Amino acid sequence: MVEWWQCRRAPLAWWALAGSVAVALKWQFSAAAASDLQWMLHPLALLLRALTGWHFLRDDAGNWECPAAGFVLVKACAGVNFMLLSFLGWCWLWRPVPATGRASARPWATGQWPLRLGGALLCGWLAALAVNALRVVLVVRGQPGLEQWLAPADAHRLIGLLTYLPALSLQWSLAERGAPGRGALLAAGAYAVLLLGVPLASGGAAADPRHFAAHLGWVAAVLAPLAGYGCWRANCRAPRFRGS
Repeated sequence: MVEWWQCRRAPLAWWALAGSVAVALKWQFSAAAASDLQWMLHPLALLLRALTGWHFLRDDAGNWECPAAGFVLVKACAGVNFMLLSFLGWCWLWRPVPATGRASARPWATGQWPLRLGGALLCGWLAALAVNALRVVLVVRGQPGLEQWLAPADAHRLIGLLTYLPALSLQWSLAERGAPGRGALLAAGAYAVLLLGVPLASGGAAADPRHFAAHLGWVAAVLAPLAGYGCWRANCRAPRFRGS
């Protein structure tokens, strides 16, 4: 037991720190108003203006409105949930490995952990801005067409899922370069825990069961192919070639 603890205390401590940061940010986001999330919304408005030429104006509530695009950046557009999942993906990439008799594959001292966590947060923030900007452009350009077959709320949700989940899967797969299938499965699992498990645990799902049921159906519909791909990749073995 002592040997097990000595081998794994560094990874356990790392994930305790990373999990505490993620929970604190999730709690802050849940209690925040749009005016408290300008560190996400304002850079997003600036990035969209640079990419598309859309000019956003901030209102008194902290939302950013673009009359030309017919779109308003509100609290739900901040992309904090994606940022947290991206942050955890970077933490997975830079995680310490259990100590063994040999030198660790990624040997770095615990004194570097704050720098690593700060770097993971910065990379997660940048990834969230880029992916969220793509999602907004797809919503503005593609949602009117989808609304011919889907309700506006469902079309909006579907575009978000089809943007966030592939991006998250790609990031986690890159973090697991030797096992991209496992990376895709980890991304799917992390997304399910945050977007489905947390509302169930906190009581948010019970407060609006009809909305949560619709959300569950759409998330499951998009997660299923991703999980299937992850399982296929995890069991797929590349052919081996022997030299002559």
